Amino acid sequence: MARKSNLEKVYKVKCQKGYYLFKLNSLFEDRKVTKNSVIVEKEIDFNSIQRLIKGELSRIDLDIIAKLCNKLDCKIEDIVEYVSEEKK
Repeated sequence: MARKSNLEKVYKVKCQKGYYLFKLNSLFEDRKVTKNSVIVEKEIDFNSIQRLIKGELSRIDLDIIAKLCNKLDCKIEDIVEYVSEEKK
């Protein structure tokens, strides 16, 4: 489960033999963009953004990712990244 704090910039969520880093909150801060401005401009549901920030989801909506990437001029790995803990 994701760490529970509204102040976190990056949320780490354990999965399989690694973890996901959800970095949307950090990206908003880096781009000096507010969550609310993105929600209004891109017509994205508040709860969808919150779940994507905290990693509290089971599926990622690619339409929302595309809207965010266009607005924030970024790639999907800037929003969510998988890190494997397996030895190579």
